[in-house]
Amino acid sequence: MNKRYLKQMLTYFSKVYHLGEKIKGLKDGRINPQIETSTISFIVLFTFICRLKS
Repeated sequence: MNKRYLKQMLTYFSKVYHLGEKIKGLKDGRINPQIETSTISFIVLFTFICRLKS
């Protein structure tokens, strides 16, 4: 998957599904997390979209 296609795909998902706004609004029950919930959610979603293995 090249960079151009990846950029187009992320732009499409952002415009159509408003993923940025929805991901930023996610909360969890952790107290003083070192990594924000939105960062973890984006990485998991990105991995799922690109069909990458863990």
